[in-house]
Parts: sequence; structure tokens; C-alpha cells
Amino acid sequence: MESYLTDWMRDHDVPGASVAVVDGADLVYAEGFGARDVASNAPATPRTLYGIGSCSKSFTAVSLLQLAAEGRLDLSDPVSDHVSRLTDAPGDPVTVGELLTHSSGVPSDGYASVLLSRLATGDGGGLPLSSDADYDRLVARGAEDRVTDREEFFYYNTGYTVLGEVVSAVDGRRFDRYVREEILDPLGMARSTYDRESFEGEDDAMTPYYPGEDGPEESEFPFDERVYAAGGLLSSVTELSRYLRAFLNGGSFDGTRMLAADRVASMFEPRATRQRTPDGVEQRYGYGLMTRPFLDDTLVGHGGSIGVSTAWFGFLREAGVGAVVLTNTSPDHHPMDVGAAVLSLVDGADPARTVPREMLAAKHDAVVGSYETAGGTMSATVEREGGALALTIGEAEMGIEYRLLPETLDRDDHRYRAVGANGWEIPVRFDVADGDPDLFVTRWRFHRVESGQ
Repeated sequence: MESYLTDWMRDHDVPGASVAVVDGADLVYAEGFGARDVASNAPATPRTLYGIGSCSKSFTAVSLLQLAAEGRLDLSDPVSDHVSRLTDAPGDPVTVGELLTHSSGVPSDGYASVLLSRLATGDGGGLPLSSDADYDRLVARGAEDRVTDREEFFYYNTGYTVLGEVVSAVDGRRFDRYVREEILDPLGMARSTYDRESFEGEDDAMTPYYPGEDGPEESEFPFDERVYAAGGLLSSVTELSRYLRAFLNGGSFDGTRMLAADRVASMFEPRATRQRTPDGVEQRYGYGLMTRPFLDDTLVGHGGSIGVSTAWFGFLREAGVGAVVLTNTSPDHHPMDVGAAVLSLVDGADPARTVPREMLAAKHDAVVGSYETAGGTMSATVEREGGALALTIGEAEMGIEYRLLPETLDRDDHRYRAVGANGWEIPVRFDVADGDPDLFVTRWRFHRVESGQ
């Protein structure tokens, strides 16, 4: 596991990271890797504070479920019963439960992404996003695009900001104070915070780094109250492990009950489909948490990014094993995938056989390279292009180009498909049985003459 994590950091320019693994009620592993601050070479530790991004959404969900348990609101309540938001959105009133599951039909308005980029790097485009009035206008305008004629999953950060406002309106306390007094303090998460002064006063806190063209660039952490509920919490792997163990123990940890067991179980119930693999495996969304089949179990968790920091926590429901991965930058290889790989390795499984990103990478890497026909009359190149392959037949300037989509994530199944300019589907396959693969496409059979690795 440590070799895997070290390779991930090296290959993806990750300055520092911290990782924890829990087994039931026990914290069985906690370690830091690399530097929490590059300039001083201060090491990352299990105590290092990182921004956890959208992992914060589960704290918002817990807050609302606590209030619902006290009879102070219902998840079926229209949001407009509590705050004057989304009142002009088309269709039936948007409900609290719909915002929790990103199933309201309101598409992303980009507010969080633009604001976080501006606060972290000073580059947020020309959109006015400074005052509360700017925010109000953007939310109202985005809500006008609500889809009402079918079910549609739109990951809607602003919806969680609105939910934070609902918590404050119902309870009377500021959202961050509510979370502090009702979740963080009872669970012993004393250093976890939304507050700039608390974070900057810590002796063991990350320096944030924004991914630059030449590697990570030191940046600012994007503090703003309007993103607290959607992605503003900072924490450490040791403190998040306490939160994780509360979920694994039916809502309680170390004698403190966060939620009743049935309320905790309701967070895991899949209510909307977020995405699926080519094999049809679905990632579903509950109340502030995602679920999907994994390792003959159900993986529950959430990932998050705040531009200069990324995070993931999750656990296997039946096995009772979980992990937390936090880092001080935003690599393209997200901790969400790294965390799943950690759980695979703990289970004794190869991530290249279990984690979709790893499966796809292994599948693609087996066939990239340069190809020729038997007589050398025609050449082809195969390169990775995100989740697909780019195939060029002939010379680059005069060649034919195809984008190949995998039929499945199975690393041993090398069938792909493309669509030609004439609209006809083009089946493509690689035969990798005997060393260097052969490529079969339309009338051609190519042999690989040089690997792309």
C-alpha cells in the first residue's frame, strides 16, 4: 500500500498526503507522506489539516437529519418554507431532500468552481461574484434552467450552500457553529474547522498548492462562508477516522451518538444515479454520500476537491473497513480512486482488477504504441486520450483518426468501438495473447512494432 501511495505522489506531482485506515471501531493505520509545506520541507503527518472539499456535504446531511429527527423540519419540506431561495424555479417547489440527493433538476451554476478559483489563484474570470447580491443573482438565474420533464442528476454545489442556510434558519445558529457544537465537538474532532484564523493558527496544517504547468504552485486556501456547507471544512485523517467509525458503528462513536442507526442507514440508501461504467456498474447518491458495488460489498463514501486540496473517505459496509485520503493539491488522479485502491490492497486485491480508473489504465497501457501492417505499407499509432484511445491510421497530416471507446473495463477484453465520419460504427479489437498486440480495424491487421510505455 505504501509503495502504491508513494508512486501515486511521484507520478502526479502530489507534494503531501495523509492516509488512515480503520477496521470497525479501531484506527489501524495512520501515516503522512511527503511535505505539508514544500519550502520548509515540513512533513505531512496524520494530524495535518487539509481542506476536505465536498466530503463536507455529508456533515450538512447529518445536520439536516438531526434536525429532522427532532421534528424541526422534514426532508420533504419545500426549501422555500425555510429560506427565500429557488422560489422562481420552474415546476413543483424544490425540496430539502431533492437538494440533498442532487435530484432537484437544477443544473450547476458554476458558482463554487469560479469562486474557489478566484480566491485561490486570483483568476476567476469576469463574472461578478463578490457580494451577496452577486451570489443571489447567479443562484436565481441558474434555477431558471431547472429540468422538470424527466429525472436528471445534476451535481449542484449551490444546493448544498442553500441547505446550509436552511440549517441556520431552522436552528438559529450559524451553520459552522451548528456543525461544531452538534457534530465535531461531540465526536472529538476538536481541530476540524471552517475558520481561517483557527486553520492559520495551527502548527500542523497544509500549505495549499494549485496544479501549475510546471508542477504544484503555492496558493491561498479559499475561505468563504458561502461554500462552508458544500465544501468548506478542514480536517485531518485522524479526526475524519472518528467520523468514519461513527458511520460504521450505526451512528455512534466512543459513547457519543451522532445519529440514530436508522437515520444513518437512510444516508446510504441510493436515491439517484450519478454515473455508471461501460459495464453498467452504477454509482448512486444518497443523503450526502455515494454508494456503489465494490469488492463484493457496498462502498459508501464521498470525494472532494477545493482546487488546492482534495480528499476522500469511505468504507465497505459489510467488511466494516474504511479509509481516508487527504492531499494538499488537486491531482488528476483523485483521492477518490486512490482510496478505493487502498481498500483493494488492504483486502489483498489488485487495484488494476477492481478500481475503474486503474482497470482502464491497465487496459489502455497494454495496447498503446506504433503499429504496421505485415508488409509495412500502412502504419498506425494508438495513444491514450483520457478514458478513450486515439487511433491514427496513416501519416498524421493525411491520416484517418478515430476515437476508441472501450466496450468494457475488463482489462482482458480489448474490444473498442468508434464511429466514422459516414455515421457507421467501426468495431476495433486488439489481440494481446502473444506478446505485442495485433490491431484489427476495418480492412487492416496491424502488428505493434513499438510500445508506447
